[in-house]
This record gives sequence, C-alpha cells and structure tokens, in this order.
Amino acid sequence: MNQWVNWAKRIQAISQTGNAYSKDKFDLERFEELTNISHQMLAQMADAPVSKIKNLYIPESGYPTPKVDLRAGVIKDNKILLVREREDNRWTLPGGWADVCETPSQGIVREVHEESGFHVSNPTLVAIKDRDCHPYVPKYPYHVYKMFFLCTLESGAASTNIEISDIDFFDRNSLPELSTSRILPKDIELMFQRYENPTSDVWVD
Repeated sequence: MNQWVNWAKRIQAISQTGNAYSKDKFDLERFEELTNISHQMLAQMADAPVSKIKNLYIPESGYPTPKVDLRAGVIKDNKILLVREREDNRWTLPGGWADVCETPSQGIVREVHEESGFHVSNPTLVAIKDRDCHPYVPKYPYHVYKMFFLCTLESGAASTNIEISDIDFFDRNSLPELSTSRILPKDIELMFQRYENPTSDVWVD
C-alpha cells in the first residue's frame, strides 16, 4: 500500500512541475488530469471523498519540494518539554512548519515560545528525518523533512493557546500518549542521547 501512496505522490509532483513550466494549453490540461488521477488514487486507498484528499494538499506552485517540519527538545531536570495538541489531544515536542524568510534556528525558537510560553536559545541540530522513512501515522500526500533541535531553556512560563491545551515536562520512561503524526518515542530518545552526548553525530536519513 505504501508503494501505491508513493506513486500517487510522484504523479502529483510531476503534474505540479508540468503546470509550473509548461505553456502549451493541451499539456496543461494533461497535467491537470494527472493531478485529478493522483487525488482519486489517494481517495480510493483512504476510502475518503476526493474533496477531502484535495484539502490535504498545502497550496503551492512551482517545482515541488519537501515541506520542512521543525521540532524542539527542551530538557530540564532530566525531563523533556511536551505540549498537548488540541487537534488530537495527544502530546508532541513543540514545533511546526518552517516559515519563509526565517532560518531553521529562528523558526524553532519562535515555535517553542508560541506553543509553550518558554524562551529557548542555542538550537543544536540533532536529526534530519525523511518522514516517509519512519512509522509516523497517518502518511501525508506530500513529502516532509523533519528537523530536530536540542535547545537550552532560558526563561518563561507555561502558557496554553488556541492550538495547545496543556504543557509539561516528562521523564523519558514515563511519556504520555504521543501524537504519532508529529513525533515518535525514538525522536524523544534521540534528544536525550544528544543531551547526554553533546558531541554525538547528527542523525541524517
């Protein structure tokens, strides 16, 4: 099944590239048809209406490239900072999509503050993961690279918001139910390993 999902995603990417660079109206019609076919394939596999599949795609034009998801590890007293997403009522490392005109380091500092109320510094890259190479669920119809940073806690206080319902620090052996579309237990373990061994290599898929 995963191979069929990958094929549908590749068809979507080819269509998007064609729409970006082709000027012939007949070619553009064919690329639009490819887009519709990829949506129908994913809808069939997900047993969902095509309209729902279309809504999953992040609107973009031009050459298709992977999206970038930023996640932060903030450790205090041998416990790691997690936030509970209102969307699924499960816990994750603070983070989100990288923003245009913002470096990854700036983005992760901003995300931690927005999602938790805490100020952090010194973001250090721990891992770059290809989301499709790991058991995050559900699978997305677009490609995602996940960047994980270990950050130093500076100040602040827990503050919930429209996306986050709860904020706390957890022992590595007593984790709450995780939002596995965003993080996996292995991701948290990588943060502790880097915290304990600051000179260890960056994980890169």
